[in-house]
Amino acid sequence: MSFRLNPFKVIRAIAIVVIIVYGIGLAVGYKNSKVTTTDSITKDMKIRKKDFYKSKDYKNNLTLPAQVVENNNETVAKEIEKAKAAQPVDLQKNSNSNQTEGQQQKNDTNVAEEKKKEEQKRLETQKLEQAKKAEQKRQEAAKQAEREAEIKRRQEAIRKQAEERAKAEAKKKESQAPKGPRKYIQVASVGSEGSAKALAKKLGGQFYYKKTTVNGRTAYVVMSNMTDNPNTLKSMENQAKSKSGGGYMIRSAGK
Repeated sequence: MSFRLNPFKVIRAIAIVVIIVYGIGLAVGYKNSKVTTTDSITKDMKIRKKDFYKSKDYKNNLTLPAQVVENNNETVAKEIEKAKAAQPVDLQKNSNSNQTEGQQQKNDTNVAEEKKKEEQKRLETQKLEQAKKAEQKRQEAAKQAEREAEIKRRQEAIRKQAEERAKAEAKKKESQAPKGPRKYIQVASVGSEGSAKALAKKLGGQFYYKKTTVNGRTAYVVMSNMTDNPNTLKSMENQAKSKSGGGYMIRSAGK
């Protein structure tokens, strides 16, 4: 079983021993000074008679110089201070005072530690609350993003359904329209693929371009889809006229 010294108890014991030794020294000094003072006073002590005021010594004391009186007063004052300094020391009181001071320091340390723990606990609670609020905001943002994504998916689905219905109706109308020879509109023949792509994009979704060779040279022909519906052909013709400015040709399939 190991024995572990308590530094606080060791310091307190040393302090008590020092105080006891110091008190003993003061007591011995006080006793010696008391004996010395008593002997000194006894040597100079004179018993005063009832008719002392008629004596020559009293009359002589009344005529003492001021300096002698002042010196006597200083001597008496010094003796009084020595007597006060030689008063006994209450060792038990000093010991209790040191114990009380040590206990007070210990209490102050405990109070400081408790305050520190409470502050740490408050900071941890605050951090947990902040983390909880941040997590709630993150979850709300994720839910909001999910709702917005769901709305976009529904809108996209509705748009696709509308496009499919429009295509179905267009096919239905096209199938119901009177049939004729398959024809297409040739808008232009250019030597640059970029120019052909830009023109086809300008004309709309029913127009495209294809690569061909004319007299040994590469050319890009901008043309429309083929159709046997006169109404569709007329619509594409008006579109080519308004966006290309004319110069288009209507050709039949196979020619």
